[in-house]
Amino acid sequence: MIKAVKSTLKINFTTLFVNALQNDRSHIKRSLSRLIESHTFSKSPVNRELLKYLVSCSLKGEKPKEFQIAADVFGKKYDPDKEVNVRVYMHNLRKKLEEYYAQEGQEEELIFELPKGQYAIHFNHSPIKSLKRKVYRFSPWLAASSLLLLIGILLFQLVISSNPVTIDFWKAFFAGGHPTKLILGDHYFYRGPIPSSDKGSIRDSRINSDQDFDAFLQSHPELVGHMEKTNLTYINNQAPIGLFYLMQVFGGGHFSLKMDYSSRIKIDDFRDQNLLFVGSFKTLHELKSTVEKLGLTYRIEETLLEYHTADTTLHFDNRSTDYLNYEHAVVAQFKLPDKRQVLFFLCDNDIGNMALLKYFTDPLKMKPFNKQLKALKSSNFKAVFEVKGEDRTDFDIRLVRMDALPANMAEIWP
Repeated sequence: MIKAVKSTLKINFTTLFVNALQNDRSHIKRSLSRLIESHTFSKSPVNRELLKYLVSCSLKGEKPKEFQIAADVFGKKYDPDKEVNVRVYMHNLRKKLEEYYAQEGQEEELIFELPKGQYAIHFNHSPIKSLKRKVYRFSPWLAASSLLLLIGILLFQLVISSNPVTIDFWKAFFAGGHPTKLILGDHYFYRGPIPSSDKGSIRDSRINSDQDFDAFLQSHPELVGHMEKTNLTYINNQAPIGLFYLMQVFGGGHFSLKMDYSSRIKIDDFRDQNLLFVGSFKTLHELKSTVEKLGLTYRIEETLLEYHTADTTLHFDNRSTDYLNYEHAVVAQFKLPDKRQVLFFLCDNDIGNMALLKYFTDPLKMKPFNKQLKALKSSNFKAVFEVKGEDRTDFDIRLVRMDALPANMAEIWP
């Protein structure tokens, strides 16, 4: 009953919030202004005029006919033999809108849509992007508070949970008597010129560390003085959701666990600890060279995972379709002579690690995986999984390939 009431209140609040924004004319006009002044529409005066006209009609609650559009926008008399021209213009405008929101307008919280067969603009609000915009505005404070929040989650689970570890896969983390350090991959920020200000916080997937930043400036000396390093980082959705699943295994005070961000650690920090890493390939920082020695290379520009074996290299493309996200996520684990464990959960998009951690903390799903791992006759392994989902929700995961890693890993780990 309580859940139903909460759900109803949530739905009603969201509906009221979205409706209020949709009816906010100033909000719509600001979004329209950004659209028509964008690079996408800069060389399309016809599309600009047509879009302004359709937005005006939609705000008035009007649904113009083809002859009205022909007369009001193009100054033409209605000619049934040429009415197809209006449809062509509509088709071109629809493509321009799709192009804008796929590139320049990715962060827009109000989306203008022109459904097929209709001549009215629909205003669709994205609460997620609205929240994201607020997060970036307050990101320096949120970066610090996010770490406190995550620590709070860990402490909460430690206090309320008392279930021992029941999944065989995880028991090795407790067998050696070493403490475990959980590392969350955090994304790198730098400061530089942004459209709304002289300088702001910027995230560029090509720049993921101070070393990448220095190399980029070295190859672009004209930007020296316009870009600078910051101490600001952020974590994706996969971190708190991944923690939720991990604490179902690790909760209850049956272990010694510490936590940190990948941007703040060195490999030498783990000489007497287990490592459990959760993050994207872009957030490995100093651990990148270790992962590459395991035969795992991620090419960010091509969104391509290279999976190297002794006799071949497999390529896994993470490019998604308009309706479905495909993610090839990786798990890699090895044991050191002193029984320390090193375990990586790696992906590109959030759904990869969300699906992996849900899978690896599910006793039923892990039974067949443990059988395959025993058949491999090695506790040192790497495996690639295909994950399918939409937005940040996974709904299918499949083991694609698993290979043994060398028994002696001391050469690549302290």
